Amino acid sequence: MAAGTDQRRRSSHGLLWGLVVTAVLGGVTSAWAHPQGISSAAIVVEPTRIRYDLALSVHDLTVADIDDDGTLTSEEILDYYPVLKQRFARGLEVESGGEPCPLTLVDFSIDPRRAVVFRLRGPCDGTRPIRLVNRLMQLSGGRGYNLTKVRFPGGVEEYLFTRDHIEVVVGNAPGRWEVLQRFVLLGIEHIATGYDHILFLIALLIVGGGVRALVGIVTSFTVAHSITLALAALDIVVLPSKPVEAAIALSIAWVAAENLLFDRNHGRWRLTFAFGLVHGFGFASILRDLQLSTDALVVALVSFNLGVELGQIAIVLLAYPFILIVQRVRYRRAIVVAVSLATLVLSLVWLWERTLG
Repeated sequence: MAAGTDQRRRSSHGLLWGLVVTAVLGGVTSAWAHPQGISSAAIVVEPTRIRYDLALSVHDLTVADIDDDGTLTSEEILDYYPVLKQRFARGLEVESGGEPCPLTLVDFSIDPRRAVVFRLRGPCDGTRPIRLVNRLMQLSGGRGYNLTKVRFPGGVEEYLFTRDHIEVVVGNAPGRWEVLQRFVLLGIEHIATGYDHILFLIALLIVGGGVRALVGIVTSFTVAHSITLALAALDIVVLPSKPVEAAIALSIAWVAAENLLFDRNHGRWRLTFAFGLVHGFGFASILRDLQLSTDALVVALVSFNLGVELGQIAIVLLAYPFILIVQRVRYRRAIVVAVSLATLVLSLVWLWERTLG
């Protein structure tokens, strides 16, 4: 009888702590699960002018969505354009031989749920060295990325702008080793800011099971998402982003519910492999949005995947001591319940936002 009472007390504690953690996480919005959007630019340098097409993700323009319906309209962009004009003037620079090439907005087009393309044009001497500066990520304070493709008389080059890398000189394309380093860092950052993927890993590992189970889970997840990451990035198998994001949220909810009902990880590597395939399509979205050339994509794919793996290893190494402690404390089950309940609630919120929101 005492044992039954103690078990009920532990379960009650777990539910209580789960509600507390859920309340804390309740303020987390979908931005947690979606790192800052990917932007791109297509620049054409001509003898007397420059054409600059800048595509900004709608995730970076939500403030322009005045009616907050999740869809941007031409009227909303026009209303918000004075702010954008100031941002472009401060964040984008083009120089020819040290002389500025002023850019003027000609028009724009909208893909309501993906991106807005701003078409900027200006006079520019394309026969002199062209310097490009993009500090839009610095101004926003976020961790964005901009892949810029430049066509100029000497050929075609691609550059990756980040908050820390804001300036290039056309004709001085980065070497393959530098590209590899940048995409490794991009992969690490993507997993570090992909809170839904992190939560999925924690939900998988929180029930414990020893080193062998841990290795099996991590290995199956790695193999699975590497397969679909390659297939999606190479455009062999392409799925719409919304169902993929919803499936990722569902996978987190499934694992959390399994933790609550069964408290076991026996054979979980099989489940992890299945859900890892889904997560791979999510990882691939960043490379597909960058619209890399075929040659650049191969290097980017390998290095980006390596970065994702390094990020995952870091998360597992940081989480594993906590998981070991959880397995040895008296209120182990209460902690598992608390973490899993909070994870379940948050993942269901994400699922609703990605399907009906």
